Amino acid sequence: MKKQIIAAGVAGLLALSMAGCSNGPDSGGSSTGSTGSTGSTGSTAAAPADLTIGFVAVGPEGGYRTAQENDIQTAFKDAGLNLKYAAPTSGNSNDQKSQIDAFASFVNEGVDAILLDPTEASGWEPSLQSAQEAEIPVLLVDRLIEPNDTTLYTAHIGVDGVTQGTKAAEWAVAWAKDKGGTVNAVEIQGPAGLSIVNDRHNGWTDGIAGSNITMQGEPVGANWETAAAKTQMTNLLSKYNNDIQLVDAQNDEMALGAIQAIQEAGLKLFPADPDGIAVIGYDATANGLNAVVDGTMALDVETTPYFGEQLVQFTQDAVAGKDIPKETFLPFDVFDQALAKDTDIPARGV
Repeated sequence: MKKQIIAAGVAGLLALSMAGCSNGPDSGGSSTGSTGSTGSTGSTAAAPADLTIGFVAVGPEGGYRTAQENDIQTAFKDAGLNLKYAAPTSGNSNDQKSQIDAFASFVNEGVDAILLDPTEASGWEPSLQSAQEAEIPVLLVDRLIEPNDTTLYTAHIGVDGVTQGTKAAEWAVAWAKDKGGTVNAVEIQGPAGLSIVNDRHNGWTDGIAGSNITMQGEPVGANWETAAAKTQMTNLLSKYNNDIQLVDAQNDEMALGAIQAIQEAGLKLFPADPDGIAVIGYDATANGLNAVVDGTMALDVETTPYFGEQLVQFTQDAVAGKDIPKETFLPFDVFDQALAKDTDIPARGV
């Protein structure tokens, strides 16, 4: 049910983007469309069965990534396109070399288009230039490159991480103001070097500026993993003598790890306890939303995994030389306990 609602919203967003509009959805997401031509708009599109698309993917990395990559593969299969999937062969989702090798292989093969979800933001210039020289359109999926040289790729579709961090910060600032006094906070991040990690951090940092929230030390990394986040949170509680009231964890798996550490330390969590530690997660997976419902996670910022059908349309249009939006940000919800309780969590499929 939720997936169909999201798909409908994404279809509407596509129509607006293709009309050259820019909108910010009520949920806090935003959509920006700036067209960049990949050739003549009068080109004749090849039949779907004649197109081969290379997908340089991330691979296993938690509930969101599984739902996202499955949705993309299903959408391309349903459209009759030949999608070649390549994820890091090392089993390490941060293995950029494996991705660069897969990208080069697709260029050498002469695929019709390449989808790239980069494990690291920097270092992609030579690869993208090689695709341009081969006249292969490249669509960035989910994550961006840094520096974000928009001349190196055809289009990007994904979440606006800065806005996600800002929305989390807005909630946190209001919550901290109600508590009064100084609110000590910590940040648990994903792998260094990813655009989404930097964007969520920047949105969060700018959003809490001037508030009564004080960050304790530098952000710590936990590689998107529950166990690593639990260890980091245990260390942080020890380092700061349990004097932490707020945690910003950049995905649900890490938020759940922080929650486990807090519980094992004998401390309480908000909103189950009004005076408990507030933990914020991102992605709005089933495990994350269930934690919001039971009162152990305070807030969950959604990352929509369902945009495969829109990506298919963009890819076909890019291959046909049609104009498509340079940037498309997907809408998202921010789940507090009330909204999570009012959501059919299993129907979301995340």
